[in-house]
Amino acid sequence: MNINIMKIRSILFATLGVAVMASCTGRVSDVTEITGTVVPENITDVKVVLGTVVDTLVPVTDGRFTVTVPTDMSVLGVVSVAHYAANFIADGTPLTIVLDEKSTVTSKYPKISVQERLNAFSEADAAYAEEYGAKRMEIIADTLLTDEEKQEKLQEFYASFMKDYKSHNEKAYLENTDNFISLFALQNLRYEYEDAELDSLLNLLVPELQEHSFVKSMKEAVAARVATSEGKMFTDFTVNSVVGMTRSIPPQPKYAEVKFSDYVGKGKYVLVDFWAPWCGPCKREIPNIKKVYEKYADKGFEVLSIAVWERQPVEVTINTAAELGMDWQHINNAGSVPTSIYGIEGIPHLMLIGPDGTILKRGFHGLDGIEAAVSEYLK
Repeated sequence: MNINIMKIRSILFATLGVAVMASCTGRVSDVTEITGTVVPENITDVKVVLGTVVDTLVPVTDGRFTVTVPTDMSVLGVVSVAHYAANFIADGTPLTIVLDEKSTVTSKYPKISVQERLNAFSEADAAYAEEYGAKRMEIIADTLLTDEEKQEKLQEFYASFMKDYKSHNEKAYLENTDNFISLFALQNLRYEYEDAELDSLLNLLVPELQEHSFVKSMKEAVAARVATSEGKMFTDFTVNSVVGMTRSIPPQPKYAEVKFSDYVGKGKYVLVDFWAPWCGPCKREIPNIKKVYEKYADKGFEVLSIAVWERQPVEVTINTAAELGMDWQHINNAGSVPTSIYGIEGIPHLMLIGPDGTILKRGFHGLDGIEAAVSEYLK
Protein backbone atom coordinates (compact mmCIF):
# COMPACT_ATOMS: atom_id res chain seq x y z
CA MET A 1 0.00 0.00 0.00
CA ASN A 2 1.36 3.39 -0.99
CA ILE A 3 1.28 5.72 2.02
CA ASN A 4 2.30 9.33 2.31
CA ILE A 5 4.45 9.98 5.37
CA MET A 6 2.14 12.70 6.62
CA LYS A 7 -0.93 10.57 5.92
CA ILE A 8 0.20 7.37 7.58
CA ARG A 9 -2.88 5.70 8.96
CA SER A 10 -3.41 6.54 12.60
CA ILE A 11 -4.62 4.00 15.13
CA LEU A 12 -7.73 4.64 17.11
CA PHE A 13 -6.58 3.83 20.63
CA ALA A 14 -9.62 3.49 22.83
CA THR A 15 -9.64 5.24 26.17
CA LEU A 16 -8.62 1.82 27.42
CA GLY A 17 -6.88 -0.86 25.48
CA VAL A 18 -5.59 -4.35 25.73
CA ALA A 19 -5.38 -7.78 27.27
CA VAL A 20 -5.76 -9.15 30.72
CA MET A 21 -6.56 -12.16 32.91
CA ALA A 22 -8.24 -15.33 31.74
CA SER A 23 -10.39 -16.29 34.72
CA CYS A 24 -14.18 -16.23 34.54
CA THR A 25 -15.85 -13.29 36.22
CA GLY A 26 -19.14 -14.32 37.79
CA ARG A 27 -21.21 -12.17 40.15
CA VAL A 28 -19.62 -11.66 43.58
CA SER A 29 -22.40 -9.55 45.10
CA ASP A 30 -25.56 -7.84 43.92
CA VAL A 31 -24.17 -4.50 45.11
CA THR A 32 -20.82 -2.76 44.81
CA GLU A 33 -19.58 -0.74 47.77
CA ILE A 34 -17.42 2.27 46.86
CA THR A 35 -15.21 4.12 49.32
CA GLY A 36 -13.67 7.28 47.98
CA THR A 37 -11.14 9.96 48.78
CA VAL A 38 -11.19 13.40 47.17
CA VAL A 39 -7.74 14.99 47.22
CA PRO A 40 -8.74 18.55 46.17
CA GLU A 41 -9.91 20.56 49.17
CA ASN A 42 -13.32 22.15 49.78
CA ILE A 43 -15.24 19.57 47.75
CA THR A 44 -18.72 19.05 49.21
CA ASP A 45 -20.07 16.33 46.92
CA VAL A 46 -19.23 14.11 43.97
CA LYS A 47 -21.44 12.94 41.11
CA VAL A 48 -21.92 9.21 40.62
CA VAL A 49 -23.40 7.89 37.37
CA LEU A 50 -24.00 4.24 36.49
CA GLY A 51 -25.94 3.82 33.27
CA THR A 52 -29.57 4.85 33.62
CA VAL A 53 -29.91 3.38 37.12
CA VAL A 54 -27.75 5.76 39.18
CA ASP A 55 -27.29 9.50 38.68
CA THR A 56 -26.82 11.15 42.04
CA LEU A 57 -24.74 13.51 44.15
CA VAL A 58 -22.91 11.91 47.07
CA PRO A 59 -21.82 14.12 49.99
CA VAL A 60 -18.11 14.43 50.81
CA THR A 61 -17.08 14.76 54.46
CA ASP A 62 -13.48 15.51 55.40
CA GLY A 63 -12.43 14.52 51.89
CA ARG A 64 -14.18 11.14 52.00
CA PHE A 65 -17.36 9.63 50.60
CA THR A 66 -19.11 6.27 50.43
CA VAL A 67 -21.78 5.00 48.09
CA THR A 68 -23.33 1.62 47.23
CA VAL A 69 -24.48 0.94 43.67
CA PRO A 70 -26.06 -2.07 41.96
CA THR A 71 -23.60 -4.52 40.45
CA ASP A 72 -23.72 -4.24 36.67
CA MET A 73 -20.69 -5.13 34.59
CA SER A 74 -22.34 -4.20 31.29
CA VAL A 75 -22.06 -0.44 31.87
CA LEU A 76 -19.23 1.94 32.72
CA GLY A 77 -19.66 3.97 35.90
CA VAL A 78 -18.21 7.43 36.47
CA VAL A 79 -17.42 9.32 39.66
CA SER A 80 -16.61 12.96 39.00
CA VAL A 81 -16.21 16.42 40.48
CA ALA A 82 -14.93 19.56 38.74
CA HIS A 83 -12.33 18.30 36.21
CA TYR A 84 -11.51 15.14 38.18
CA ALA A 85 -13.09 11.82 37.21
CA ALA A 86 -12.65 8.07 37.49
CA ASN A 87 -14.28 5.30 35.48
CA PHE A 88 -15.30 2.13 37.27
CA ILE A 89 -17.02 -1.18 36.65
CA ALA A 90 -19.44 -2.18 39.39
CA ASP A 91 -18.22 -5.77 39.60
CA GLY A 92 -19.53 -6.67 43.06
CA THR A 93 -16.20 -6.31 44.85
CA PRO A 94 -15.50 -3.42 47.27
CA LEU A 95 -13.85 -0.59 45.31
CA THR A 96 -11.62 2.24 46.49
CA ILE A 97 -11.55 5.43 44.43
CA VAL A 98 -9.10 8.32 44.73
CA LEU A 99 -10.02 11.47 42.84
CA ASP A 100 -7.14 13.75 41.90
CA GLU A 101 -5.01 14.57 38.85
CA LYS A 102 -4.28 10.84 38.43
CA SER A 103 -7.51 9.30 39.66
CA THR A 104 -7.37 5.60 40.52
CA VAL A 105 -9.83 2.79 41.19
CA THR A 106 -8.75 -0.41 42.94
CA SER A 107 -10.56 -3.50 44.22
CA LYS A 108 -10.26 -5.17 47.59
CA TYR A 109 -10.19 -8.53 45.79
CA PRO A 110 -7.99 -7.98 42.71
CA LYS A 111 -7.81 -11.64 41.65
CA ILE A 112 -11.53 -11.81 40.93
CA SER A 113 -12.18 -8.17 40.10
CA VAL A 114 -13.25 -7.00 36.64
CA GLN A 115 -12.19 -3.52 37.75
CA GLU A 116 -8.59 -4.73 38.07
CA ARG A 117 -8.86 -6.14 34.56
CA LEU A 118 -9.91 -2.68 33.50
CA ASN A 119 -6.84 -1.20 35.16
CA ALA A 120 -4.51 -3.63 33.37
CA PHE A 121 -6.37 -2.96 30.15
CA SER A 122 -5.83 0.79 30.48
CA GLU A 123 -2.14 0.48 31.32
CA ALA A 124 -1.49 -1.82 28.37
CA ASP A 125 -3.27 0.47 25.92
CA ALA A 126 -1.30 3.47 27.15
CA ALA A 127 1.91 1.51 26.60
CA TYR A 128 0.87 0.60 23.06
CA ALA A 129 -0.01 4.21 22.28
CA GLU A 130 3.37 5.39 23.55
CA GLU A 131 5.22 2.73 21.57
CA TYR A 132 3.34 3.55 18.38
CA GLY A 133 3.85 7.29 18.64
CA ALA A 134 7.52 7.08 19.58
CA LYS A 135 8.46 4.66 16.82
CA ARG A 136 6.54 6.57 14.18
CA MET A 137 8.23 9.84 15.13
CA GLU A 138 11.63 8.11 15.19
CA ILE A 139 11.20 6.94 11.60
CA ILE A 140 9.90 10.29 10.35
CA ALA A 141 12.74 12.18 12.05
CA ASP A 142 15.49 9.94 10.62
CA THR A 143 17.38 12.30 8.31
CA LEU A 144 19.42 9.44 6.83
CA LEU A 145 16.34 7.97 5.16
CA THR A 146 14.74 9.10 1.92
CA ASP A 147 10.98 9.70 1.83
CA GLU A 148 10.51 6.37 0.08
CA GLU A 149 12.58 4.56 2.71
CA LYS A 150 10.57 6.23 5.47
CA GLN A 151 7.34 5.11 3.84
CA GLU A 152 8.63 1.57 3.62
CA LYS A 153 9.76 1.51 7.26
CA LEU A 154 6.50 3.04 8.44
CA GLN A 155 4.54 0.40 6.60
CA GLU A 156 6.70 -2.42 7.96
CA PHE A 157 6.36 -1.13 11.50
CA TYR A 158 2.61 -0.62 11.17
CA ALA A 159 2.08 -4.18 9.89
CA SER A 160 4.14 -5.67 12.73
CA PHE A 161 2.59 -3.46 15.37
CA MET A 162 -0.99 -4.12 14.29
CA LYS A 163 -0.47 -7.87 14.29
CA ASP A 164 0.44 -7.77 17.98
CA TYR A 165 -2.09 -5.08 18.87
CA LYS A 166 -4.92 -6.97 17.17
CA SER A 167 -3.97 -10.21 18.92
CA HIS A 168 -4.05 -8.55 22.34
CA ASN A 169 -7.43 -6.95 21.68
CA GLU A 170 -8.90 -10.19 20.38
CA LYS A 171 -7.79 -11.95 23.56
CA ALA A 172 -9.26 -9.20 25.74
CA TYR A 173 -12.51 -9.24 23.81
CA LEU A 174 -13.03 -12.99 23.98
CA GLU A 175 -12.25 -13.08 27.72
CA ASN A 176 -14.63 -10.25 28.57
CA THR A 177 -17.77 -10.76 26.50
CA ASP A 178 -19.81 -10.47 29.72
CA ASN A 179 -18.50 -7.06 30.77
CA PHE A 180 -17.76 -3.56 29.50
CA ILE A 181 -14.07 -4.20 28.78
CA SER A 182 -15.13 -6.01 25.61
CA LEU A 183 -16.49 -2.75 24.19
CA PHE A 184 -13.13 -1.02 24.59
CA ALA A 185 -11.41 -3.91 22.82
CA LEU A 186 -14.13 -3.82 20.18
CA GLN A 187 -13.48 -0.14 19.55
CA ASN A 188 -9.86 -0.97 18.80
CA LEU A 189 -10.79 -3.92 16.58
CA ARG A 190 -13.77 -2.59 14.66
CA TYR A 191 -11.85 -1.57 11.52
CA GLU A 192 -9.70 -4.70 11.41
CA TYR A 193 -12.42 -7.13 10.29
CA GLU A 194 -14.62 -7.76 7.32
CA ASP A 195 -18.28 -7.23 8.08
CA ALA A 196 -19.15 -10.93 8.36
CA GLU A 197 -16.36 -11.48 10.91
CA LEU A 198 -17.34 -8.36 12.84
CA ASP A 199 -20.95 -9.48 12.99
CA SER A 200 -19.88 -12.86 14.38
CA LEU A 201 -17.85 -11.13 17.09
CA LEU A 202 -20.77 -8.92 18.07
CA ASN A 203 -23.00 -11.95 18.46
CA LEU A 204 -20.70 -13.32 21.20
CA LEU A 205 -21.64 -10.52 23.61
CA VAL A 206 -24.10 -11.13 26.43
CA PRO A 207 -27.62 -9.74 25.85
CA GLU A 208 -27.03 -6.73 28.12
CA LEU A 209 -24.07 -5.60 25.99
CA GLN A 210 -25.97 -6.34 22.79
CA GLU A 211 -28.35 -3.57 23.83
CA HIS A 212 -25.59 -0.99 24.29
CA SER A 213 -25.97 1.90 21.83
CA PHE A 214 -22.38 1.43 20.58
CA VAL A 215 -23.00 -2.22 19.72
CA LYS A 216 -26.41 -1.54 18.20
CA SER A 217 -24.98 1.20 15.98
CA MET A 218 -22.21 -1.14 14.81
CA LYS A 219 -24.69 -3.89 13.98
CA GLU A 220 -26.82 -1.39 12.08
CA ALA A 221 -23.77 -0.17 10.16
CA VAL A 222 -22.75 -3.73 9.29
CA ALA A 223 -26.26 -4.51 8.05
CA ALA A 224 -26.28 -1.31 5.99
CA ARG A 225 -22.91 -2.10 4.39
CA VAL A 226 -24.05 -5.63 3.54
CA ALA A 227 -27.20 -4.22 1.92
CA THR A 228 -25.10 -1.77 -0.11
CA SER A 229 -22.07 -3.94 -0.81
CA GLU A 230 -20.29 -4.35 -4.11
CA GLY A 231 -22.55 -5.92 -6.71
CA LYS A 232 -25.74 -4.48 -5.22
CA MET A 233 -27.82 -1.71 -6.80
CA PHE A 234 -27.47 1.70 -5.18
CA THR A 235 -30.03 2.73 -2.56
CA ASP A 236 -31.70 6.05 -3.24
CA PHE A 237 -32.16 8.90 -0.76
CA THR A 238 -33.51 12.44 -0.78
CA VAL A 239 -32.03 15.50 0.98
CA ASN A 240 -32.41 19.27 0.88
CA SER A 241 -29.32 20.44 -0.98
CA VAL A 242 -28.26 23.94 -1.93
CA VAL A 243 -28.83 24.34 -5.65
CA GLY A 244 -27.88 28.00 -6.00
CA MET A 245 -27.30 31.21 -4.09
CA THR A 246 -29.77 34.10 -4.16
CA ARG A 247 -28.75 37.67 -5.01
CA SER A 248 -29.60 38.93 -1.54
CA ILE A 249 -26.87 40.52 0.58
CA PRO A 250 -25.50 38.63 2.35
CA PRO A 251 -26.18 35.72 -0.02
CA GLN A 252 -28.72 33.23 1.31
CA PRO A 253 -28.62 29.56 0.34
CA LYS A 254 -31.43 28.30 -1.84
CA TYR A 255 -32.49 24.78 -0.94
CA ALA A 256 -34.27 22.18 -3.04
CA GLU A 257 -34.92 18.49 -2.69
CA VAL A 258 -32.49 16.35 -4.66
CA LYS A 259 -32.28 12.61 -5.02
CA PHE A 260 -29.19 10.43 -5.25
CA SER A 261 -30.83 8.88 -8.32
CA ASP A 262 -30.64 12.28 -10.03
CA TYR A 263 -26.89 11.69 -10.35
CA VAL A 264 -26.27 7.93 -10.53
CA GLY A 265 -27.63 5.15 -12.72
CA LYS A 266 -27.82 7.56 -15.67
CA GLY A 267 -25.47 5.78 -18.07
CA LYS A 268 -22.13 6.97 -16.69
CA TYR A 269 -19.59 5.70 -14.21
CA VAL A 270 -19.77 7.89 -11.10
CA LEU A 271 -17.15 8.19 -8.38
CA VAL A 272 -19.07 9.16 -5.24
CA ASP A 273 -17.02 11.03 -2.65
CA PHE A 274 -18.52 11.32 0.84
CA TRP A 275 -16.70 14.21 2.50
CA ALA A 276 -16.97 17.22 4.83
CA PRO A 277 -15.26 20.63 4.72
CA TRP A 278 -13.87 20.23 8.26
CA CYS A 279 -12.31 16.83 7.44
CA GLY A 280 -8.56 17.08 6.80
CA PRO A 281 -8.19 13.62 5.19
CA CYS A 282 -11.18 14.44 2.95
CA LYS A 283 -9.52 17.58 1.68
CA ARG A 284 -6.21 15.81 1.16
CA GLU A 285 -8.00 13.24 -1.01
CA ILE A 286 -9.37 15.88 -3.39
CA PRO A 287 -6.16 16.30 -5.48
CA ASN A 288 -6.18 12.54 -6.09
CA ILE A 289 -9.79 12.63 -7.20
CA LYS A 290 -9.06 15.61 -9.45
CA LYS A 291 -6.23 13.80 -11.25
CA VAL A 292 -8.41 10.80 -11.99
CA TYR A 293 -11.36 12.99 -12.96
CA GLU A 294 -9.28 14.98 -15.42
CA LYS A 295 -7.94 11.76 -16.94
CA TYR A 296 -11.31 10.07 -17.48
CA ALA A 297 -13.85 12.93 -17.68
CA ASP A 298 -14.23 12.52 -21.44
CA LYS A 299 -14.81 8.76 -21.19
CA GLY A 300 -18.23 8.62 -19.58
CA PHE A 301 -16.96 9.33 -16.07
CA GLU A 302 -18.35 11.72 -13.44
CA VAL A 303 -17.55 12.65 -9.86
CA LEU A 304 -20.21 13.42 -7.24
CA SER A 305 -19.14 14.83 -3.87
CA ILE A 306 -21.69 14.48 -1.08
CA ALA A 307 -21.08 16.64 1.99
CA VAL A 308 -22.10 14.85 5.19
CA TRP A 309 -21.91 15.56 8.92
CA GLU A 310 -21.47 19.27 8.27
CA ARG A 311 -20.70 21.28 11.40
CA GLN A 312 -20.81 24.77 9.89
CA PRO A 313 -23.18 26.75 7.65
CA VAL A 314 -23.58 25.35 4.17
CA GLU A 315 -21.75 28.39 2.77
CA VAL A 316 -18.56 26.95 4.28
CA THR A 317 -19.06 23.74 2.31
CA ILE A 318 -19.65 25.65 -0.93
CA ASN A 319 -16.66 27.95 -0.42
CA THR A 320 -14.35 25.10 0.58
CA ALA A 321 -15.33 23.11 -2.51
CA ALA A 322 -14.58 26.15 -4.67
CA GLU A 323 -11.21 26.73 -3.00
CA LEU A 324 -10.25 23.09 -3.55
CA GLY A 325 -11.24 23.23 -7.22
CA MET A 326 -13.92 20.55 -6.90
CA ASP A 327 -15.35 21.32 -10.33
CA TRP A 328 -17.88 18.51 -10.52
CA GLN A 329 -21.33 17.61 -9.22
CA HIS A 330 -22.28 18.15 -5.58
CA ILE A 331 -24.90 17.29 -3.02
CA ASN A 332 -24.47 19.22 0.20
CA ASN A 333 -26.33 19.50 3.49
CA ALA A 334 -26.78 15.70 3.45
CA GLY A 335 -26.22 15.23 7.19
CA SER A 336 -26.21 11.57 8.20
CA VAL A 337 -28.87 10.40 5.76
CA PRO A 338 -26.54 8.76 3.21
CA THR A 339 -24.00 7.58 5.79
CA SER A 340 -26.71 5.70 7.69
CA ILE A 341 -28.00 4.07 4.51
CA TYR A 342 -24.53 3.03 3.35
CA GLY A 343 -23.09 2.15 6.78
CA ILE A 344 -20.32 4.74 6.52
CA GLU A 345 -18.50 5.23 9.83
CA GLY A 346 -15.59 7.35 8.63
CA ILE A 347 -14.85 9.83 5.87
CA PRO A 348 -13.59 10.23 3.22
CA HIS A 349 -15.40 7.24 1.81
CA LEU A 350 -15.30 6.55 -1.92
CA MET A 351 -17.69 4.48 -3.98
CA LEU A 352 -17.70 3.71 -7.70
CA ILE A 353 -21.14 3.20 -9.24
CA GLY A 354 -21.64 1.77 -12.72
CA PRO A 355 -23.80 3.15 -15.56
CA ASP A 356 -26.79 1.03 -14.52
CA GLY A 357 -26.54 1.95 -10.83
CA THR A 358 -24.59 -1.10 -9.65
CA ILE A 359 -22.11 -0.49 -6.83
CA LEU A 360 -18.84 -1.68 -8.36
CA LYS A 361 -16.34 -0.81 -5.62
CA ARG A 362 -16.28 1.00 -2.29
CA GLY A 363 -13.86 1.80 0.50
CA PHE A 364 -10.76 2.48 -1.65
CA HIS A 365 -8.57 5.56 -1.22
CA GLY A 366 -5.40 7.33 -2.37
CA LEU A 367 -4.34 8.08 -5.92
CA ASP A 368 -3.32 4.49 -6.64
CA GLY A 369 -6.54 3.10 -5.18
CA ILE A 370 -8.78 5.52 -7.08
CA GLU A 371 -6.87 5.03 -10.33
CA ALA A 372 -7.05 1.24 -9.99
CA ALA A 373 -10.78 1.25 -9.26
CA VAL A 374 -11.68 3.53 -12.16
CA SER A 375 -9.22 2.18 -14.73
CA GLU A 376 -10.56 -1.34 -14.22
CA TYR A 377 -13.76 -0.22 -15.96
CA LEU A 378 -12.58 2.73 -18.06
CA LYS A 379 -9.54 1.43 -19.88
